[in-house]
Amino acid sequence: MDPVQWHPWLVGAVLVTAVILMVRGRAPDIALLCGLVVVMLCGVIDAGTAIRGFGNEGLLTVAALFVVAAGMQNTGTIRWIASLLLRSGGGIRTTLANLCVPTAFISAFLNNTPIVAVLTPATIDFAKQQRYSPSKLLMPLCFATTLGGTLTLIGTSTNLVVAGLVESAINSALPNELNGLHAIGFFEITRIGLPLAIIGITYLIFAAPKFLPQRVPVIEPLSDPRQYTARLEVAVGGPLDGRTIIEAKLRRLDGLFLVEIQRAGDSISAPGPDQRLRGNDTLVFAGAVEQIVALRSTPGLNPDGEKKTATNSRGRLMIEAVVSNSFPGLGRSIREFGFRARYDAAVIAVARNGERVTGRIGDIVLQVGDTLLLEANESFLARNRSSRDFFLVSGLPSSDLRPQRAILALSILVAMIGAATYSGNMLAPALAAAVAMVVCGCLRAADARASIDISILLVIGSGLGLSNAVEASGLGASLGQFILGLGAGSVLASLAAVYLVTVILTSLISNAAAAAIVFPLALATATQAHTDPMPFVFAVLFAASAAFATPIGYQTNLMIYGPGGYRFGDFVRFGLPLNIIAFVTTITLLAWQYGLWTTT
Repeated sequence: MDPVQWHPWLVGAVLVTAVILMVRGRAPDIALLCGLVVVMLCGVIDAGTAIRGFGNEGLLTVAALFVVAAGMQNTGTIRWIASLLLRSGGGIRTTLANLCVPTAFISAFLNNTPIVAVLTPATIDFAKQQRYSPSKLLMPLCFATTLGGTLTLIGTSTNLVVAGLVESAINSALPNELNGLHAIGFFEITRIGLPLAIIGITYLIFAAPKFLPQRVPVIEPLSDPRQYTARLEVAVGGPLDGRTIIEAKLRRLDGLFLVEIQRAGDSISAPGPDQRLRGNDTLVFAGAVEQIVALRSTPGLNPDGEKKTATNSRGRLMIEAVVSNSFPGLGRSIREFGFRARYDAAVIAVARNGERVTGRIGDIVLQVGDTLLLEANESFLARNRSSRDFFLVSGLPSSDLRPQRAILALSILVAMIGAATYSGNMLAPALAAAVAMVVCGCLRAADARASIDISILLVIGSGLGLSNAVEASGLGASLGQFILGLGAGSVLASLAAVYLVTVILTSLISNAAAAAIVFPLALATATQAHTDPMPFVFAVLFAASAAFATPIGYQTNLMIYGPGGYRFGDFVRFGLPLNIIAFVTTITLLAWQYGLWTTT
């Protein structure tokens, strides 16, 4: 058989394998890049076509916008905005409105990752002051940034991925094959995104107080959902050696309790106040981060497995970090992975889904969404602020910020938006804004380089190359005909099918990867139906951002997963209705705007 006849099967197998690898936790950039190499080596596309995506305007624009967002964060602009959003008074729904509406607007022009990173600790502190459970606020905050990202072309990197795919398709198509396909304007998606954001945020404001869980009553001592386990060792001959628990003042601690004492292989659960401590006893505490940090300063208590000296805490900071899905130590214990040597940071405590993690700290096997309390030196933040291994959600020192340039950074952002709107091109204004952020001192050149997420760029470039392979092999045309057949020839039903396939994929793998995989199928479906391809393009764009039903659908979901004390089911229960709302709203608006109600 002619090898070309095997190309659709080969490309299909490559895509299925890549999706399986990503679902199983493999890095999307590596999975897609390996897939691209396979189709190139097998002759489906030549090397020039394979690497063309890495020079795409959308990819370069995403890189530039990472720097712009870093400049906004580094000047403290986002933190200043956070202080304006979080105001007391008016009840929980008023608080949600004050938080969600402006946050969505900001997310229309900035990457939502730094927004969530800055607002998460501020929201938790505000919730404790107002006696709200943080779980009532953090998920609405996260989803509001996602909805806001659909308001403009630069709202999310996924939008720019789709814009880059459109540009690539236009450049490779013959004039008579374009059939209405055109570059996406800066505010073109607003006509769909704005009604969607209004309806979605209304749902967040009214549904969150009722349907989001409050894991424990906020008036209880352990009301903070960020429940940690910490293990401290009684120093031999220290001031606590030989004292009872009550004499050591370890009874009735504020927001903290002694779970058990481990002694010479035995375990004393729920020890009483008269239980006497001995040197080398391991005390297991559970509670909130602030109390554990304070407890570590108690004379005679050492971190488990580490002898405390007079100098080992000098210049050290306490930092909270959330383990990401690209953390290299997933599935391995802290000790086996060598966390301390790799990051020069000690794991003091671990929280998972708002519950205590049992066992010795070194034996804990880290999972996506775990929240870590780390003790590290001051250089840790500078080295790992842009790390993809985990998301830093607190501990950023205000001394590193440059608030005197906040107005300048905001002016650069506004100028970039104005230039992009006027010119109809996003790349040049984004590059100019990125350069201006560095030249004007809003951030250092080293910070600018560190802010660029190489993994996202690899996903985009590889996804564009695989999209070319899907088209060149004929797989796209075949699947497009299949999708049209599923819709019984109805363009509207086929549009809904494209949306649903995208939203299912984006709930399992990264948004950019889902968009890159489905886009050629959507374009092929429109071609087979002899209809305008733009509603199919927008269906992919909006569905790829509708990652509400799982914590792994988007990185901001993971960022609030641990700190909010959420469980997987919370995202399904609260996010799935929002997915349905987004689906009905998007398809209805697209059908109305493009006259698809009667199209067959």
